[in-house]
Amino acid sequence: MITIKFRGKDIETGEWIYGDLIQRLGYYPAILTTYPTDEGKVGYAERAVKEDTVGQFSTFRDKNGKEIYAGDIIRAGEEKTLLEVRFVRGVFAFLWNGDLDDEFPCNAPTQEWAEVVGNIHDNPKLLKRH
Repeated sequence: MITIKFRGKDIETGEWIYGDLIQRLGYYPAILTTYPTDEGKVGYAERAVKEDTVGQFSTFRDKNGKEIYAGDIIRAGEEKTLLEVRFVRGVFAFLWNGDLDDEFPCNAPTQEWAEVVGNIHDNPKLLKRH
């Protein structure tokens, strides 16, 4: 089964929230999270997130086992190239310096060569934009 989940930055705290994406007309998108209740059951909470920070889990992990999301910046291979992960043209792709004309699909075994080093929201200066 494919794991479909999202992350986004809470509009009040700036904290990264992980879970299911909820979108309602006229409102901020929200992430639905779970938490244990005092009764030992599962509770649910909607947390409004900044729309421009929402990113989907790519289903890939890096060499350290960290989940790779759209918007992440990864260090690749021996050259230590920095790449942005983005969902474009119907697939997750790696982009050099955010250039849509210089991309390749995420279909290689990322757990062997990729390492998440940040993301475009918290670490925008890692990438050199054209």
